[in-house]
Amino acid sequence: MEDRSAASPRVRFSLLWRITLPFMLLAMILGFGATYLVNRLFSEDEARRFERQLINGGQQAADSVVRAEIDLLELERLIANTEGVADAAAAANAEDLRVRVLPLAVNAGADVVAVLDVQGTSLLTVRRRPDANTGDYDTLRGEAYYAQWPFVQQVLTGVSDEVVGDKHAGMEPIILEGAERHVFFVAGPLFDSAQTLNGAVLVGEYLDRLVARVEDEAGANVSIYALGVGEALSSTLGPGDISSLSLTAENLASVGAVGEARRPVRSIQVADTEYWEVLTPLVVREQTVTLGTMGISLLRAPLQSGPGGDLTNVLRFGVVGLVLTVLIGLLLSNSITRPLTRLVEASAKVAMGNLEAQVPERGSDEIGVLAKMFNQMVGGLREGSIYRDLLGRSVTPEVREQLRTAFSDGALILKGQNAEATILFADFRGYTTMAENVDPALVMKTLNDYFAGVVPILSLHGGVVNKFDGDAVMAFFGVLPRYLPPRVSALQATHAGLAMLEHIHKVNREREVAGKPSFQMGIGISTGTVIAGGLGSEDRVHYTVVGDTVNTAQRIQLISRELGGTALVIAEPTYRKLGAVRNQFQFGRKGETELKGKQKKVMVYEVLGRKSRLVGEAQLEQEVKQYTASLPRITQILSGEPVDSNEKGEVSPEERQFLQERLPPSEGVEEL
Repeated sequence: MEDRSAASPRVRFSLLWRITLPFMLLAMILGFGATYLVNRLFSEDEARRFERQLINGGQQAADSVVRAEIDLLELERLIANTEGVADAAAAANAEDLRVRVLPLAVNAGADVVAVLDVQGTSLLTVRRRPDANTGDYDTLRGEAYYAQWPFVQQVLTGVSDEVVGDKHAGMEPIILEGAERHVFFVAGPLFDSAQTLNGAVLVGEYLDRLVARVEDEAGANVSIYALGVGEALSSTLGPGDISSLSLTAENLASVGAVGEARRPVRSIQVADTEYWEVLTPLVVREQTVTLGTMGISLLRAPLQSGPGGDLTNVLRFGVVGLVLTVLIGLLLSNSITRPLTRLVEASAKVAMGNLEAQVPERGSDEIGVLAKMFNQMVGGLREGSIYRDLLGRSVTPEVREQLRTAFSDGALILKGQNAEATILFADFRGYTTMAENVDPALVMKTLNDYFAGVVPILSLHGGVVNKFDGDAVMAFFGVLPRYLPPRVSALQATHAGLAMLEHIHKVNREREVAGKPSFQMGIGISTGTVIAGGLGSEDRVHYTVVGDTVNTAQRIQLISRELGGTALVIAEPTYRKLGAVRNQFQFGRKGETELKGKQKKVMVYEVLGRKSRLVGEAQLEQEVKQYTASLPRITQILSGEPVDSNEKGEVSPEERQFLQERLPPSEGVEEL
């Protein structure tokens, strides 16, 4: 027999010096670098806090603009729906309009209200005088420049969408007392009782007042810049010349689009004072219209200095530290190297296959804990090799190759990728009551009876079981082992769901014959965009899919409660993707429903049956029987009981491969 002791590694450079020499060097460097590092950390920490404060102020400012828009929309709706306003506009009766509209504008404190005819000419304009008190308003008519504004043209031509309907917004200048003054407007159509368009209603707020309002709510200075050119239109940084604040082309390019996380920060000088300003798009109309760029700025106070550095004190500290380090390092290294040497020797024995190696467990420090954990590790290696073989893989066979490739390339977690897939979510009814009143071992056996058919059914139809969560199972189609068109994954998932219901009915019949209670299953299926990839940490990676499609599938399976318990419900995207193959299925009820956590209603369809199969009954029955037969063996192996005549509970390579390929990647199996 080959002498394996020759392969044992030798200590070429003692840990005694590995500990002492770095300590000596560290003591010399520490004194010189302490001051610099502390100052640097203080500065960076303060800079990060200041930047977070800016970004938070930007979010508050954006929310304040939304509230201002809502206030203007409420006034616009009030005027448009006031009795007689539409008729007065149709008759071009300015005096009647003034009587009806002026009190509404004054009570609301509006800056500008305009009622336009269908050509965009004002029939009545109510304006608050610049810097005037509430109630000081002028009324005008006959202004034709409104018709040139794009958002007014959209209102008068009936442009509408599903987001906010026929209401539009814009930011335009008007001339007041010989000076140009920008106004933030919202506009909507003016219909009479016969739904005939009689004109439009505009409600606006002076930009100067808007930025002052946003400043109060956000707690920061606010500036608004023109769309595309970056010209400063209004700012709370000072009443003087604000042209120096205008954005450069580089500033404009750095501002992210709506929905992006980019929030560039720039430094600006106002009256010899430095401010930091975060730039964000000025968006309105449910974030569908960008009117310009909004800057939120705060005064940049000088950074507080950290502890000062004195060269003499630093040198003294370094010398004393060097001496103490050498002495203490020698003592510590001896106390560390001795038990570590024993660990090295024991590790060499384990590396050569001797799982009986043990080290003394002395002390309660890290070395003592390390010795204890080493002994536990060897015990685990000795007693749990089969256990690890069964549970050491947290992914399905389809994913295993991708994980292996990712690890070999140096990626510890699979990168998320967008994919259009189909998600199936199934849930048992009555499990909670059973778990509360029945022995846990019987609960596990009952769930295994049901799930014994679920796993092979999903696998044979091209699905990948993603997780078990108590009485629920989730699977995805069209992602692994390769990406498939959504029409294919939708077809596979729908057939799989019906096959699962058939399996549930069969198990229920067997349980009823045996005098046992039956259970119901609700299944929800949804198709859409998901992000597929590895989720977790370096120690544990779980391949999964996340996204709104997953949430939709989970929510719509709850609808089966209203359809009789055991039912299959698919979302409208899945129904559309089935396309020409819908004739393979029999559909029942359909309709729109509200799902928890979703704002829009979702159209769902009940699937009652099918006219054809993707997988033959004989093949499916054989796979279910094979998987069911393996469950007692799995439980016996995991419990540590002797298996057959092998007292160590070892599993043959063929059996291990079978179990590994069929054990689902879920917390449910790990708890088994």
